Formats: sequence, structure tokens, C-alpha cells
Amino acid sequence: MKRTTFGVVAALLLTVAAAGPAAADGGAPSPGAPSGTSAGPSSGTSAGASATATPTAPAVWQPRGGVLDGAATTGDAPAMKAGATYQDTIRPGQTRMYGIALDATSSAYASAFALPPTGAKVAYDDGIELKLVSADGSQCDSREAHFEDDGDARPVGTAVERTADGGEGTCGGAGQYTLQVHRTSEPGSDQAPWPLELRYVSEPPLRPGATARPAPGGATAGSSPTPLTTGTPRPASGGDSFETAAAIRTGIWKDRVLPGETRFYKVPVDWGQGATVFADFSSAPLVGSALDFVNTGVRLTSYSPVRQYVDGDDGSYSGAPTSLDTQLPAVSYANRSSEDETVERVRYAGWYYFAVSVHPDVAEQVSGAVPVTLRVQVTGTAQAGPPYTGDPGAAGIGVDAHEVAAADGTAPAAASATGISSSSRLRLVAYGAFGLGTLLLLVLAVWYGAARRRAARG
Repeated sequence: MKRTTFGVVAALLLTVAAAGPAAADGGAPSPGAPSGTSAGPSSGTSAGASATATPTAPAVWQPRGGVLDGAATTGDAPAMKAGATYQDTIRPGQTRMYGIALDATSSAYASAFALPPTGAKVAYDDGIELKLVSADGSQCDSREAHFEDDGDARPVGTAVERTADGGEGTCGGAGQYTLQVHRTSEPGSDQAPWPLELRYVSEPPLRPGATARPAPGGATAGSSPTPLTTGTPRPASGGDSFETAAAIRTGIWKDRVLPGETRFYKVPVDWGQGATVFADFSSAPLVGSALDFVNTGVRLTSYSPVRQYVDGDDGSYSGAPTSLDTQLPAVSYANRSSEDETVERVRYAGWYYFAVSVHPDVAEQVSGAVPVTLRVQVTGTAQAGPPYTGDPGAAGIGVDAHEVAAADGTAPAAASATGISSSSRLRLVAYGAFGLGTLLLLVLAVWYGAARRRAARG
């Protein structure tokens, strides 16, 4: 009887333990996604879009990460950890403060994005203003992100930085720093609290004595680019945030963007390479006999791997074709010393993000979504990266050849607040179950052996 019981239990445990890794590598999906995230892309919507989003409703950026309540004073500012994503809310006229502890050698980048609800009433100068301040109150960096148009509610934000120089200055040494996020708002604008998504990343220093080489041929920006016209167009499904941005590479990509919607795409750009992106907004069916146009009806904005604003372009839209473009200079570590702000921000290899926005008022001019064609061209030969003392991958710096090859116009798997993907979480659980099953088998084996010895002695 004991032998039979042990055999049945052992067989069951082996079955469960063996099924764990199999489930992690392609078994049934998890029953649901974490709160605030989506289980993945679906037809007509992007990964991370709200559950109510449909092909006729704009996708909405849902904030990710752990909740972090910003303080009103520097002394109470909650600590941010490098590589982590956080969410908070901010009211009109409010300033939220967050603490960042920095060493004397690493460079730091802290980003914040305000996420007003679709249809929120906003004015030209509404938005957020970021500051990075040292312990003695010195301002290390400041950036602003405003809508720059009435009624154009969309995600707005950028990143501030502290570039370490190894010195002992107020913003160059180790110590406690504060990220300050202030919301500007006109009296007649939306007065409801807005969600914030915040992130802080750390870039390791170069090895002692190492110098950064400038990009081959020098870094340029602002020239007249030429759009890519050869190649078969492929479908793309833009995400609603940085986390769900669709990965695309050199080629022609087609998508559709609804009025009031912002879609995100990411392009891998390695050391020594530059990139040009054209966004062609095609004609769309007019509503009645509309002849007017929407000023700044369409936008194309580029961001660096650390979510810092790089460049942007906007134009009017009336339902007739129009085109926008943005150009990244060749990537080089040495770009950070450039006096050209666009060049200065293209200082590391990685995924560069491109956001395509359509003004909500375009819905009064055309029916349905606006067809968009993205013409992406990455130029230049990839070069070896600078000699970092540590792995810059945690800051999103660097390009993985496998990820580049897999850039097919779709969004990545949803990630949790800890940065672990849903498939990785499932794999961890499965291997944990496998380990537990193995342990139970060992315990049963010891118990069964002891029982047999007692029976023999009896």
C-alpha cells in the first residue's frame, strides 16, 4: 500500500514539475494582466491600451510602475531607484518632488510625462516643467514640455540630466538631488489631477583615462533629408507609450492614427549611426464638405533612449496629404559636449522613440483614422561603443542585434513595474514549481526509505 501511494504521488509530482517549464515556454497564457497594463496587442488597439479602447476610440497611455507620492518639500521627497518606473498624479499649479541619490561618477537622467485624459481642455502653455536640483538648492538642469496648441491633449514630457564630470562642483559630486515636477495650467483649462509616469536611469562612467571618439564624419542635424521610397510597405501597430512602442527598423511602415491619439514607435540606432524618419499623413474621407484645416493638426516627435525630447515637427491637416520629418545625427558619446541641443541629446546608442500625434479637432474634418506611412532609414556603419566601467544596458543604452532583427512593427510583451515581462514572470513561477516538486520528491524518497527500514527491523 505504501509503495503504491508513493508511486502515485511521485508520478503526479513529476507531471506537475515537468509541466512548469513547458507552460512557461508556450503553454496557456496567464489569466489576466496586472492592473494598469494590458495582456498584449489586439486588433485595432495597441499593447497597454485601455480595455475599453476600440478601433473607433483613441488608445490611452496607462501609467505603469509602483505608486510614488511626490512631496511638497525636498526634505520629504521619496526616493527613486535607478531603472525603476513610477506613477503619481499632479494637480494644476502643484510641484511634486522626488529624491535621487547620485554618486560622483555616473550620469543621471530623470524623466516625467503627464498623461491628460482624452478630450481634456488644455491651453498652449499648459504642461509640465522639470528641474533637477542639488542638496544646496543649485539648479543642475531644467526642461519644459508644453502642448503648444489649444485643445491638443496628449502625453507631454521630457527628461532632465546630471552629467558627471568627476569634479566636486555642486552638481558634479555625490549627494542627494531632487527631481521637481511642476504643472502649469490656465484657469480655464482642465483642473483635474493628471497621471504622471516617472523614470530615473543611471549611465556608468567611462574607464579611467578613456576618451570618447567623435562620430565618423562628424555629427550633423538640420540638413534636408530625403525620404526612403524603395521597399515593400509593412504593417505596424504603434503602441500608446514608451513601454509598448512598436519596434521598427529601416523600411516603410503603415499604420492608422485616430484624432486625439498618440502612437509610439522605436527604432534601434547604434553607435556611429544616424536616422531619418518621415511621417506621411495620407488623405482621409472628409466630413461633409469641410474645407477648413486644423493648425498643428499632426505632429512627429523624437525622444532619446532615456525619454528625453530630441526634436519635433508639426503641420496643419485638412484631410489632404501632408508630410513631416525628423533627423537624428550620428550617435556619439562625444555629442554631449556639442552646443547644438539636438546633437547633444543624441549621445548614446539604443532605441530612439518617435511619437505620431493627430489633433482631436481633426475628427471635425475627417471621418475615422488618419492613414500614416513611416519611412525609416538608419544610416552609417555600427561602431564599437565607448569603454564603460559597467553595463549601460540598465539605462537602455546599447543595441541588441537579436532585437533589431525582431523589429517587425509589433509592440513588445507587457512589462511589470519591476521591469520583468509577463513571460519571464511565468517562467520564474514555473521553474519555482519545478524546484518545489523536486524537493518534495526528495522528501518522499527519504520518508519511504525510512519506512522500509523500520518495516524490515520489525
